[in-house]
Amino acid sequence: MYKSVLVATDGSATASEAVRVATELARIFGATLHIASVYGSVETSAMAWSGIGIHVEEDEPDQHVAAHTEAMAADARAKGVNAKTHVMPGFVVERILAIAAEQGVDLIVVGNKGMRGLKRVLGSVPNAIAHSAQCAVLIVNTT
Repeated sequence: MYKSVLVATDGSATASEAVRVATELARIFGATLHIASVYGSVETSAMAWSGIGIHVEEDEPDQHVAAHTEAMAADARAKGVNAKTHVMPGFVVERILAIAAEQGVDLIVVGNKGMRGLKRVLGSVPNAIAHSAQCAVLIVNTT
């Protein structure tokens, strides 16, 4: 059913739950798992929702970001999943959608962080991805 699954992580506990679910789905379907971390973007929810934002380009990712992303991929590989990492600067939603298109992703998995309260009204990464993706999107309840 799914041959390629993409999950985004920011290193938070809620994102780790989304990675856990994506890893299990990739294992079940024999899919390639793409784990993405996007860094260097400074956005407020309102700016992200409206497509306006301030972007701070960094030459190199924080060592912690790259190491954390690779550790999640190594964990997936230990479970028999073909896992690839994508660590890059940019706006989160824009980059996640670009990776999905470039890699021919069938399913994007995101946590529901930011989908309650004021962020839900102003916009959130999961909401923006769900409304813009050209493939299936699974929003994992991480609370």
